[in-house]
Amino acid sequence: MDEVVFRGNLSSFLELSMTHEEMAISFAHMLVKEFNKWEAKTKGETDPVIATIWNREFFEIDELTHSLSDVTITYDDAYNLIFFPALKDQYTVYMKKEELYYILQGTYIIKKLISPLLFIDAGGIVYTESYYFGLPIVTNLRTVDGVPYSEWPPTVRLLTNSISAPYLWKIDKFSKGLLTNFPKDKTGRPIELEDALEINSPKELGLFLTFLRTMNNR
Repeated sequence: MDEVVFRGNLSSFLELSMTHEEMAISFAHMLVKEFNKWEAKTKGETDPVIATIWNREFFEIDELTHSLSDVTITYDDAYNLIFFPALKDQYTVYMKKEELYYILQGTYIIKKLISPLLFIDAGGIVYTESYYFGLPIVTNLRTVDGVPYSEWPPTVRLLTNSISAPYLWKIDKFSKGLLTNFPKDKTGRPIELEDALEINSPKELGLFLTFLRTMNNR
C-alpha cells in the first residue's frame, strides 16, 4: 500500500489559484529552505544556499486536481508532482552576486523580448519585474527572508539539480557572449561540473518529503 506522507491543509504552500510559475517558484523556495536545514543539521555551520535555479516545467501542475485545503498526499503523489527531477543529483556552486544578478536580468530580457518559453525560475530569492525606458529589468532583489541584495555577501552559493547544473557552464554560449559565468568553489577557484556534486545530499524528492512530514507535525 502506498505510504501516506501528508494529510491536512497545504494551501499555505500551494493553491489552485496560483499560476504554474507561482507554484514552481513556491516549490523552489521550499527546496532552498529544506536543503539549508538539512545541511545545517548534518554538517554544522556552512554557507547557506541563497538561491536555486529551477524550471517550472519540472512541476507537474496537472497532478493537482482538487483543493489543497484538505488533501492526502502519498509517496507516489509526491513523486509524480516532480517526477522529472525527483531523484536527480544535487549540485552547489559559488558565484559573485553580480553574476547571479546578470543571469536573472539576462534571462528575463530573453524571456520578454525573444522567447516566452524560457522557463528559468529562481527559488530562495524574489525580485520586482519592471520596465525602464521600454527595457525589461529586474530590481529590488532580496531573499525570501527579506535580506536585500545590498546586504548579501560578495560571493553567493547556488543550488541546482543535474538537469539544470550543466547550463551554468554554458551561459556565455547561450547568451552569445552577453553573459559570462564561471562557477567556482568557496575559495573562488573555477570548477568543473563534477566538482560541484553534493554527494550525500538528499534528492529533491527527499527534501519535499521532509517538508511534507514537517507540515504534518504542525
